[in-house]
Amino acid sequence: MKHLKKLAIIAALLSTSSFAQISASGQIISGTTFSTNNAFQFFNTSTAGEYITSLTWDLTPIGGFFDTTAANPGNSYSGLVINTSTGGVSATAPSDAALDGKQKVTFNFAGNTFAAGQKFIFGVDTDLLSCIDCNGINGAGFIGAKVAATFSDGQTRYGTYVASNQTGYGSMVSITQPVPEPETYALMGLGLVGLLAARHRKSRHDTKSKY
Repeated sequence: MKHLKKLAIIAALLSTSSFAQISASGQIISGTTFSTNNAFQFFNTSTAGEYITSLTWDLTPIGGFFDTTAANPGNSYSGLVINTSTGGVSATAPSDAALDGKQKVTFNFAGNTFAAGQKFIFGVDTDLLSCIDCNGINGAGFIGAKVAATFSDGQTRYGTYVASNQTGYGSMVSITQPVPEPETYALMGLGLVGLLAARHRKSRHDTKSKY
């Protein structure tokens, strides 16, 4: 019983941490994303007032890459275009030549432009390494791709794309998972030590009671 109480305390501490208020989300349209300037969308959903300072979009888990120029790999391409409906969010990214063939792209956001409630929308051609210049990657094909968002307080959140339940979109991502800090690991370690000690004491007690 005691070890269950310890684990409950650990769970409560983790669930009430400051991480809960810092988040972002994203979605990708269904169907082809080729030569489309609004295929990929991100939103700052933080309720703690943080700005997003950078986003890293990673296609490595799905074997995808950015096809932004006529150079190999991939000759049927469309470059990176930031949608004008993004509004006042000021983003910088690698040039098409620097991005071509890469599997990750990082967008950096100037000043405090990507505030809570703001959105960032862009388009870029992507292909699968297993089928270069086939049909590109459609919205549902991004399931499993990953995103990391860094916020103005220095904390980073991660997310993995899953199937979307929203009409017109093939996949979506909730960017909420933090990297456990050292003190969190230590707290979890103490909980496990307590659990093992409790089991050891119970085992000794059960052994003695047999005689």
